[in-house]
Amino acid sequence: MSDTENKRTVPIYFYYLSISKQKSSEDQTSYDMTQIVSSFSKLLSYITKKDLVARSQKFSNAEKVVWLDSYEDMKDGNYNLIFKSAKYNHVRNEIDTETMQELGTRKRQQDGEEEKTHLCIRLAKGQHRFLAVHESNHYGISIGCINQYLNAQFEAYNEDTDDKYHYSISYEIMPGDDFIHTIKKARTIRSLKLVVSKADIPNDFMDFADRDEISDEVEIVIKRPKGSKKLPENLINAYYNDMQSNNKIKRIIAVGTNKVGGPMDVDTDLIKMKHYISVNAVSLTNEVESEDFFDKAQEFINETRGSR
Repeated sequence: MSDTENKRTVPIYFYYLSISKQKSSEDQTSYDMTQIVSSFSKLLSYITKKDLVARSQKFSNAEKVVWLDSYEDMKDGNYNLIFKSAKYNHVRNEIDTETMQELGTRKRQQDGEEEKTHLCIRLAKGQHRFLAVHESNHYGISIGCINQYLNAQFEAYNEDTDDKYHYSISYEIMPGDDFIHTIKKARTIRSLKLVVSKADIPNDFMDFADRDEISDEVEIVIKRPKGSKKLPENLINAYYNDMQSNNKIKRIIAVGTNKVGGPMDVDTDLIKMKHYISVNAVSLTNEVESEDFFDKAQEFINETRGSR
């Protein structure tokens, strides 16, 4: 049997990644995704040129060390990233589970076992944010940890290079279709709350208050028509589909009542898009085989885009 004939069922979650850039007030250049992609590619190259000590980052709360192990730049904003992590301060007595022979403590506190976490990043034509498919690995690292790591590396990149812009990465949950299914089962939907960036609100509305006093995100409340139990389904679908394809709507919250008349809030931030894929695994370590993971993730992305 080859090392990759074993199979694993792996949960994957979907997120949107956005890269913002800081510029001076005199800089009138527009947000150019081609330039953003170029800078992100340079960041990944910058990270992997470092030795492992320099590129690693310690997350004390989780007692883990994290680093970008390798990446593939497939051009036009499409990347395959492999992160590795190791948990330290985890020393235990070991035992042979077949013979029940005690083996003692063979690790030091600074020793950790390497774990891979895969991240598939794709950019569709005309979009200003990336789609990210994250391998959910209990022993690996979360999307939040990856986000912190890349932002710390961007800070170092900004200091060490002659790039005149400073960059930061943020992520948002890509909601699953359970959001729509849950709403369809509701008895009433009395309002929708749309969370949008204040930058996308017409400036006339911002003239009523000091811009600095307004949160970076603004809630727009859409109420149902008088005499109706629900907002029109096609309207909810339109906002949901717009959230999936554009950058303006960050979050949707539907407020109403459930089947038995109790209060109900359905929040896209709480219903993440989750899927399972079957991938090859290395027989000894049972780790996901990287090439097969990225192939299966791409297949699912193609299916998802084709169905929307």
